[in-house]
Amino acid sequence: MAADLDWRSDRSMKDEAVYVPRYRFSWTGFYIGGNLGYGWGSTSSSGTAGAFDGAGGLSVHPSGWTGGLQTGYNWQYDKLVVGVEADLGFLDASEKKLTSAAYIDTSYGGYATLTGRLGFADDRWLFYTKGGLAVASIENQAGAIAGGGIDVTDLTDSDETRLGWTVGLGAEYAFQPNWSMKIEYLYMDFGKDNSGNIDGDTFRHENDIHTFKVGVNYRLQSVRDPLR
Repeated sequence: MAADLDWRSDRSMKDEAVYVPRYRFSWTGFYIGGNLGYGWGSTSSSGTAGAFDGAGGLSVHPSGWTGGLQTGYNWQYDKLVVGVEADLGFLDASEKKLTSAAYIDTSYGGYATLTGRLGFADDRWLFYTKGGLAVASIENQAGAIAGGGIDVTDLTDSDETRLGWTVGLGAEYAFQPNWSMKIEYLYMDFGKDNSGNIDGDTFRHENDIHTFKVGVNYRLQSVRDPLR
Protein backbone atom coordinates (compact mmCIF):
# COMPACT_ATOMS: atom_id res chain seq x y z
CA MET A 1 0.00 0.00 0.00
CA ALA A 2 2.87 2.35 0.79
CA ALA A 3 4.20 1.82 -2.72
CA ASP A 4 0.96 3.28 -4.13
CA LEU A 5 1.42 6.65 -2.37
CA ASP A 6 2.51 9.56 -4.56
CA TRP A 7 5.77 10.77 -3.02
CA ARG A 8 5.38 14.09 -4.86
CA SER A 9 2.10 15.13 -3.20
CA ASP A 10 3.72 16.55 -0.07
CA ARG A 11 6.12 18.70 -2.04
CA SER A 12 3.41 19.96 -4.37
CA MET A 13 1.33 21.12 -1.39
CA LYS A 14 4.30 22.95 0.11
CA ASP A 15 5.21 24.64 -3.15
CA GLU A 16 1.65 25.73 -4.00
CA ALA A 17 1.30 29.54 -3.88
CA VAL A 18 -1.28 30.87 -1.48
CA TYR A 19 -3.20 33.87 -2.91
CA VAL A 20 -3.58 36.72 -0.45
CA PRO A 21 -5.75 39.56 -1.81
CA ARG A 22 -4.15 43.02 -1.62
CA TYR A 23 -6.15 46.14 -0.91
CA ARG A 24 -5.63 49.86 -1.24
CA PHE A 25 -6.98 52.57 1.01
CA SER A 26 -10.21 54.15 -0.25
CA TRP A 27 -11.58 57.64 0.46
CA THR A 28 -15.11 56.65 -0.55
CA GLY A 29 -17.76 57.29 2.09
CA PHE A 30 -19.49 59.70 4.44
CA TYR A 31 -17.46 61.70 6.99
CA ILE A 32 -17.92 64.28 9.74
CA GLY A 33 -15.37 66.35 11.65
CA GLY A 34 -14.29 69.63 13.20
CA ASN A 35 -11.74 72.36 12.56
CA LEU A 36 -9.92 75.30 14.13
CA GLY A 37 -8.11 78.09 12.34
CA TYR A 38 -7.48 81.75 11.74
CA GLY A 39 -9.10 84.25 9.37
CA TRP A 40 -7.96 87.56 7.93
CA GLY A 41 -9.45 89.79 5.29
CA SER A 42 -10.13 93.26 4.00
CA THR A 43 -13.12 95.59 4.01
CA SER A 44 -13.45 98.94 2.26
CA SER A 45 -16.33 101.33 2.84
CA SER A 46 -16.96 104.31 0.59
CA GLY A 47 -19.87 106.70 0.22
CA THR A 48 -21.52 109.44 -1.74
CA ALA A 49 -20.28 113.01 -1.33
CA GLY A 50 -20.61 114.05 2.30
CA ALA A 51 -21.10 110.54 3.69
CA PHE A 52 -17.71 110.68 5.39
CA ASP A 53 -17.64 114.48 5.49
CA GLY A 54 -14.81 114.63 2.97
CA ALA A 55 -12.94 111.49 4.05
CA GLY A 56 -13.93 109.66 0.84
CA GLY A 57 -13.69 106.18 2.36
CA LEU A 58 -11.78 103.94 4.75
CA SER A 59 -10.44 100.38 4.81
CA VAL A 60 -9.83 97.89 7.61
CA HIS A 61 -8.37 94.37 7.81
CA PRO A 62 -10.47 92.27 10.21
CA SER A 63 -8.83 89.15 11.65
CA GLY A 64 -9.49 86.56 14.33
CA TRP A 65 -9.94 82.90 15.22
CA THR A 66 -12.41 80.55 13.62
CA GLY A 67 -13.84 77.16 14.48
CA GLY A 68 -16.53 74.89 13.14
CA LEU A 69 -17.78 71.56 11.86
CA GLN A 70 -17.69 69.94 8.43
CA THR A 71 -19.40 66.98 6.82
CA GLY A 72 -19.37 65.49 3.36
CA TYR A 73 -19.21 62.48 1.08
CA ASN A 74 -16.45 61.24 -1.25
CA TRP A 75 -16.46 58.96 -4.29
CA GLN A 76 -13.13 57.52 -5.40
CA TYR A 77 -12.42 56.33 -8.96
CA ASP A 78 -8.90 54.91 -9.11
CA LYS A 79 -6.83 57.92 -7.95
CA LEU A 80 -9.52 60.53 -8.66
CA VAL A 81 -11.67 61.63 -5.71
CA VAL A 82 -14.80 63.77 -6.13
CA GLY A 83 -17.10 64.87 -3.33
CA VAL A 84 -19.35 67.44 -1.71
CA GLU A 85 -18.72 69.18 1.61
CA ALA A 86 -20.58 71.56 3.92
CA ASP A 87 -18.97 73.73 6.62
CA LEU A 88 -20.69 75.49 9.52
CA GLY A 89 -18.75 77.65 11.95
CA PHE A 90 -18.06 80.94 13.70
CA LEU A 91 -15.50 83.55 12.61
CA ASP A 92 -14.45 85.96 15.35
CA ALA A 93 -12.78 88.48 13.01
CA SER A 94 -13.16 92.23 13.45
CA GLU A 95 -11.39 95.60 13.23
CA LYS A 96 -12.35 99.25 13.49
CA LYS A 97 -10.62 102.49 12.53
CA LEU A 98 -11.27 106.00 13.78
CA THR A 99 -9.77 109.13 12.21
CA SER A 100 -10.40 112.82 12.82
CA ALA A 101 -13.07 112.81 10.10
CA ALA A 102 -14.45 109.28 9.68
CA TYR A 103 -15.20 105.96 11.34
CA ILE A 104 -15.38 102.34 10.11
CA ASP A 105 -16.00 99.07 11.96
CA THR A 106 -16.34 95.56 10.46
CA SER A 107 -17.05 92.28 12.27
CA TYR A 108 -17.88 88.71 11.19
CA GLY A 109 -20.01 86.10 12.97
CA GLY A 110 -21.43 82.79 11.84
CA TYR A 111 -20.57 81.43 8.40
CA ALA A 112 -21.28 78.40 6.21
CA THR A 113 -20.05 76.98 2.91
CA LEU A 114 -21.35 74.40 0.44
CA THR A 115 -18.69 73.23 -1.97
CA GLY A 116 -17.72 70.58 -4.45
CA ARG A 117 -14.33 68.89 -4.06
CA LEU A 118 -11.95 67.42 -6.63
CA GLY A 119 -8.88 65.56 -5.44
CA PHE A 120 -5.99 63.24 -6.21
CA ALA A 121 -5.41 60.28 -3.89
CA ASP A 122 -2.02 58.74 -3.19
CA ASP A 123 -2.97 55.87 -0.88
CA ARG A 124 -3.61 57.54 2.50
CA TRP A 125 -2.85 61.04 1.20
CA LEU A 126 -5.51 63.19 -0.47
CA PHE A 127 -4.74 66.51 -2.20
CA TYR A 128 -7.79 68.49 -3.26
CA THR A 129 -9.28 71.74 -4.46
CA LYS A 130 -12.79 72.96 -3.65
CA GLY A 131 -15.20 75.72 -4.59
CA GLY A 132 -18.81 76.79 -4.24
CA LEU A 133 -21.10 79.01 -2.18
CA ALA A 134 -20.40 80.88 1.06
CA VAL A 135 -22.66 82.80 3.47
CA ALA A 136 -21.61 84.86 6.48
CA SER A 137 -23.02 87.25 9.04
CA ILE A 138 -21.20 90.56 8.46
CA GLU A 139 -21.72 93.89 10.20
CA ASN A 140 -20.40 97.05 8.54
CA GLN A 141 -20.55 100.40 10.33
CA ALA A 142 -19.28 103.61 8.81
CA GLY A 143 -19.83 107.34 9.16
CA ALA A 144 -18.45 110.75 9.96
CA ILE A 145 -16.84 112.12 13.11
CA ALA A 146 -18.17 115.40 14.51
CA GLY A 147 -17.04 117.13 17.72
CA GLY A 148 -14.66 114.28 18.53
CA GLY A 149 -17.40 111.62 18.40
CA ILE A 150 -19.46 109.62 15.92
CA ASP A 151 -22.17 111.68 14.24
CA VAL A 152 -25.27 109.45 14.51
CA THR A 153 -26.94 111.27 11.61
CA ASP A 154 -24.02 110.30 9.36
CA LEU A 155 -23.72 106.72 10.70
CA THR A 156 -24.71 103.63 8.71
CA ASP A 157 -25.03 100.19 10.29
CA SER A 158 -25.47 97.21 7.96
CA ASP A 159 -25.79 93.90 9.81
CA GLU A 160 -26.73 91.23 7.27
CA THR A 161 -26.24 87.65 6.20
CA ARG A 162 -24.29 87.97 2.96
CA LEU A 163 -24.09 85.47 0.10
CA GLY A 164 -20.80 85.02 -1.75
CA TRP A 165 -18.48 82.50 -3.35
CA THR A 166 -15.49 80.55 -2.11
CA VAL A 167 -12.50 78.63 -3.49
CA GLY A 168 -9.66 76.83 -1.75
CA LEU A 169 -7.32 73.87 -1.54
CA GLY A 170 -6.07 71.42 1.05
CA ALA A 171 -4.36 68.17 1.95
CA GLU A 172 -5.63 65.29 4.10
CA TYR A 173 -3.86 62.28 5.60
CA ALA A 174 -5.60 59.17 6.96
CA PHE A 175 -3.64 58.09 10.03
CA GLN A 176 -6.19 55.38 10.85
CA PRO A 177 -8.70 53.50 8.64
CA ASN A 178 -11.53 55.79 9.83
CA TRP A 179 -9.60 58.89 11.01
CA SER A 180 -7.82 61.60 9.03
CA MET A 181 -6.26 65.03 9.61
CA LYS A 182 -6.37 67.94 7.17
CA ILE A 183 -5.01 71.42 6.52
CA GLU A 184 -6.99 73.79 4.32
CA TYR A 185 -6.87 77.29 2.88
CA LEU A 186 -10.12 78.98 1.84
CA TYR A 187 -10.91 82.35 0.24
CA MET A 188 -14.39 83.84 0.57
CA ASP A 189 -15.62 86.87 -1.38
CA PHE A 190 -18.93 88.54 -0.45
CA GLY A 191 -18.97 91.22 -3.12
CA LYS A 192 -20.46 94.67 -2.61
CA ASP A 193 -23.29 95.74 -0.32
CA ASN A 194 -25.03 99.11 -0.07
CA SER A 195 -26.49 100.82 3.00
CA GLY A 196 -27.75 104.28 3.96
CA ASN A 197 -28.04 106.67 6.90
CA ILE A 198 -30.46 109.26 8.27
CA ASP A 199 -28.94 112.00 6.09
CA GLY A 200 -29.77 110.01 2.95
CA ASP A 201 -26.15 109.19 2.10
CA THR A 202 -25.34 105.91 0.34
CA PHE A 203 -22.45 103.73 1.48
CA ARG A 204 -20.83 100.79 -0.33
CA HIS A 205 -19.07 97.98 1.56
CA GLU A 206 -16.77 95.37 -0.04
CA ASN A 207 -15.87 92.32 2.07
CA ASP A 208 -13.56 89.36 1.51
CA ILE A 209 -11.71 87.05 3.89
CA HIS A 210 -9.13 84.25 3.91
CA THR A 211 -9.04 81.34 6.35
CA PHE A 212 -6.42 78.72 7.19
CA LYS A 213 -7.68 75.73 9.17
CA VAL A 214 -6.55 72.42 10.60
CA GLY A 215 -9.11 69.73 11.22
CA VAL A 216 -9.91 66.10 11.84
CA ASN A 217 -12.46 63.85 10.11
CA TYR A 218 -14.09 60.56 11.04
CA ARG A 219 -15.45 58.34 8.29
CA LEU A 220 -18.48 56.31 9.31
CA GLN A 221 -17.39 53.31 7.26
CA SER A 222 -14.02 51.96 6.21
CA VAL A 223 -13.90 50.93 2.55
CA ARG A 224 -11.06 48.95 0.98
CA ASP A 225 -10.77 48.46 -2.76
CA PRO A 226 -8.94 45.39 -4.10
CA LEU A 227 -5.89 46.22 -6.19
CA ARG A 228 -6.27 45.37 -9.86
